[in-house]
Amino acid sequence: MAPLTGARWPIRCGHVFDPVELSRLRDGAIWPSEMNERWAVWLEGSVLRCWRTDSGACVYESVLSVSEDGSAQAVVLDVLDDPERYSRASSDERELERFEGVLAQAKCRRDWP
Repeated sequence: MAPLTGARWPIRCGHVFDPVELSRLRDGAIWPSEMNERWAVWLEGSVLRCWRTDSGACVYESVLSVSEDGSAQAVVLDVLDDPERYSRASSDERELERFEGVLAQAKCRRDWP
């Protein structure tokens, strides 16, 4: 799937992936296995991307800063800023909550690598 294209809204993020989470992300993309799952998550090199499966739009993108201990941090999260493809939250805090929710849902899937 394609990288985030179009206008971006950068947000300071600070989400930390522990070494196990980062390793699992490197092992493969997280694709929806059921109709009600709306997000796909993929790590390409050090770039994390999250897509809406119904539109195919990449909504979240972040270059992860990898630490020596094997963990990684999303310092800045770029959010798609195109109202025709994604309705952004009214505040940075609310958008970060959405992003955290996408990651939490992905971690709960049985296909989490």
